[in-house]
Amino acid sequence: MSIIGIFSRSKQMITENKTPTELCIECESIIQDEKKEYGRVSKITMRMLREKYGDDRANRAMYRQQKKKNIKSSTESMIEKGIDIVSALVTKKTSSL
Repeated sequence: MSIIGIFSRSKQMITENKTPTELCIECESIIQDEKKEYGRVSKITMRMLREKYGDDRANRAMYRQQKKKNIKSSTESMIEKGIDIVSALVTKKTSSL
């Protein structure tokens, strides 16, 4: 379903019979899909998310997505550093033999 299709539903239809956690996950997945497709989240999409899910929920979902990206990039850099250290140790060990 396209993002526009989600926004065409009424707010009551979106929030009925859903827990707050489900609403947060749904909002976060819309942000994630847009980031994958366009590389960023447009102002229009965030405006629509804030209108449908509320300012607090949409802002928190955006914050969580940004935090996940930062954690992923820092983890990757730590892995790269570890690989560099291991390769340096292996090179040093093989040169001493």
